[in-house]
Amino acid sequence: MPNFEDHSEVLKIVGEAQDAQTDTREEIREAKLFIMKRDGMWEPEWWNNASGQPRYTFDMTTPVVDQISGEMEQADFDIKISPAGGDASKDTAKTLDGLVRNIENISNAKHIFNMAGRNMIIGGMDGWRVNTKFVDDNSFDQDLVIEPVADWGDRVWLDTASQLQDGSDARWGVVMTGILPEEYEDLYPEGMKQSLSDDRSDETYYFKPDMLLVGELLYIKEVDREIILMTNGQTYEVNDEFKAVEDELAALGITEKRRRKRKDRICYSRMFDNGGWLTKETETVFSWVPLIPTYGNFYNYQNKLICSGVVRPLMDYQRVFNYG
Repeated sequence: MPNFEDHSEVLKIVGEAQDAQTDTREEIREAKLFIMKRDGMWEPEWWNNASGQPRYTFDMTTPVVDQISGEMEQADFDIKISPAGGDASKDTAKTLDGLVRNIENISNAKHIFNMAGRNMIIGGMDGWRVNTKFVDDNSFDQDLVIEPVADWGDRVWLDTASQLQDGSDARWGVVMTGILPEEYEDLYPEGMKQSLSDDRSDETYYFKPDMLLVGELLYIKEVDREIILMTNGQTYEVNDEFKAVEDELAALGITEKRRRKRKDRICYSRMFDNGGWLTKETETVFSWVPLIPTYGNFYNYQNKLICSGVVRPLMDYQRVFNYG
């Protein structure tokens, strides 16, 4: 397990994750620019050599993306909770299903899922995150929400040891965000203003805001917990709350039957840049890294994550069609 308190080690594991996926991320960028950039469907050498001549693009690729995206948007991808059996399970499943539906509604999750799906179709990778936010400015109550992550392919890096397609086995993840220099000074007055690296080998667009790239590290810590099985069949964690009712349970004839220790996972959050930590660590409500990746044509081969969208196989056909 990496030492998440050591800033230099965190930079090291992020750099290793970027190195391990350099080729995959470059292919994702190329596929996105192929669709979005004006001359994206031409190889730069051909485009430049044909300066002053007709350089028409007969786009046969975007309709394919639109068709698949449209079919996905018409499908129902809402999260469903199914009971395992019994009346109590049915009631619990109905309650949880309502809670999940509320989270999706307040998050406008359908739009987030559709956008992530389209980006996955184009490049092979995208995703979103789960977060908490206050119900309103005057409340201490919080809701779970689903949030989009802009430019996932450049800004999100997950544990290189993760093997599962949903990333649920990741021990850490990093979300990078660009902020204006004056905003940086307001948020992190003690910071060193050293931007993180986004692993890009070149710049496609030059007229962009001057941003500093900071990162949010989300990481798992394991803590020891002790649980007790009581004679009434209820399970309690040994903590101050249990000790407060222990005598009352004993008075009712409810005593300890068995106890054991277990590992509990807690996800923490901490902001950083290339110069050091920007905030102290904060405990979250999650027991896993709340970054949800979506992959197209997902493979895990020779310990390397491989994914692709529909654009890459069409690129050569499209270019030949343009040249003709």
